[in-house]
Amino acid sequence: MLIQSRRFRKVTACLALSAFMPLTAAWAQRFPKPPPAVKPVVDQYLVLGNATRGSGEPMVAVDPMNSKNIIVVGMGSLQILPGYHAPVTAGMTEMYWKVPFSTITWLGVTNDGGTTWKVKRLPILSGKFARCPDPFAGVTKDGVFIAGCEPRESSPPYLGESADVVSSDHGKTWSARADGVNSFNRAPYPRFAPGLKPRMGGNSPWDRPFLTFDDQTGVVYLTDSGGQTAAPVGSGEKWRQESYVTASHDDGRSWGTIYGDDDPQWPQLARASLAAGHGKLAEVYVASSVPRSRHAHCPCEVFGISSNGGRSFVRHVMSNVHVWKAQGVFLPGGSVGNLTADPSVAGRYSVLRYLAGPVPHYQVSTSNDYGRTWSRFVSVGSAPGASWLVKPWLEYSRFGVLGLEWRAIYPSYRYDVWAAISTDGGKTFSPPLRISSARSPGTNYYRNDGNFGDDVQDFSMSRNHMFVVWSDFRSGFLGTWIGRVPLSAFECRQVQDCY
Repeated sequence: MLIQSRRFRKVTACLALSAFMPLTAAWAQRFPKPPPAVKPVVDQYLVLGNATRGSGEPMVAVDPMNSKNIIVVGMGSLQILPGYHAPVTAGMTEMYWKVPFSTITWLGVTNDGGTTWKVKRLPILSGKFARCPDPFAGVTKDGVFIAGCEPRESSPPYLGESADVVSSDHGKTWSARADGVNSFNRAPYPRFAPGLKPRMGGNSPWDRPFLTFDDQTGVVYLTDSGGQTAAPVGSGEKWRQESYVTASHDDGRSWGTIYGDDDPQWPQLARASLAAGHGKLAEVYVASSVPRSRHAHCPCEVFGISSNGGRSFVRHVMSNVHVWKAQGVFLPGGSVGNLTADPSVAGRYSVLRYLAGPVPHYQVSTSNDYGRTWSRFVSVGSAPGASWLVKPWLEYSRFGVLGLEWRAIYPSYRYDVWAAISTDGGKTFSPPLRISSARSPGTNYYRNDGNFGDDVQDFSMSRNHMFVVWSDFRSGFLGTWIGRVPLSAFECRQVQDCY
């Protein structure tokens, strides 16, 4: 399906209007001349989803060889299941498991910078795999697009995997499905490393996949952050958090052995975040304990470096991060995440943490020595009047610009999307720039649940622009929007000038 991009209401920031041409007072009073047209900072429009099947959790990839080639993916779930009537109660996730094609992955492709788009289903489902939530997308330094999701069975025991397809012709055609982290652990699927005991049912090892690229070696990593593993306790077992990673040496066309991101001596308590570059794979996560020789009080933040594709890591406790806990219980918020590596500088990594009040905002810390030492935390501006911030995305461009995107939630539960950039390796950030031109309603009428199918938002940067994707309900349904922002727009010096 070919759709023409429509330009809706747009943000106008840091621009001045020219004065009217000299006119006689009488003439000017009767026929005032309108101000000249000005170019908006953020060009944005709806790109995925419709009133029948929405689009959430979007991700975007921009070809570094030619920024006119762009792909966007989104989780296309039916707005309401057959047999139900709006509004319905929240928590319907398991009901979707049983309905074939209740969730597919939308794919949008443009080869002219967004003037026209071709929208279709990602060609990845076949056979027993009848659903595909949690989409992901990326692109190699040579312009090979990789897009995927979680092909799942729609009958018990609802097993599945993370998998992808590959395009070498700018999104026109796609390869056969490449199997990644999975619930089968047998040929032809990639195997888990010996000694791992992943949970194959609920909280499966393939939950919420992401891609990370090592441009220097050409290796692509597929990480799944939401899995669990068996943890021996006395004579029995219980389940604990464990993330998983596998590597591809052929641009995502096949995946190798699956490794755990932690270790029995460094067990995970929360999801891991991974980043790659310059021959190294790095990770951060909250550990419930570490070896006694480290003299650390846990829960504690752990940073690890792997030089062998994730088979093993050299880890240490991040002394500059204090993990919050109350009565021995780990509390999200004090820990860091969203690890990203700078492709342009070897050994440079940045991480993100959130501070809830009194003014909610994010803070970034950066290492320039492979994680051995970290800078003081640098505050990134918030959003005026926001009650809290969610869904951050932190990422370096291939040109060394560090970007941060987040969603601001207001007392009315309406929300909008903001971003900021750093051009000096995380030392300073621009004032925040509002990306979405209007606030979205905060609830989904069909599901009475504003979070269902919308856990992730994303951006990708070319040399001169940031391409931002997010989902909101301004169109009357959960739809994916894309905005193109010149990096020069972030030069505004005052927050009030930028929205």
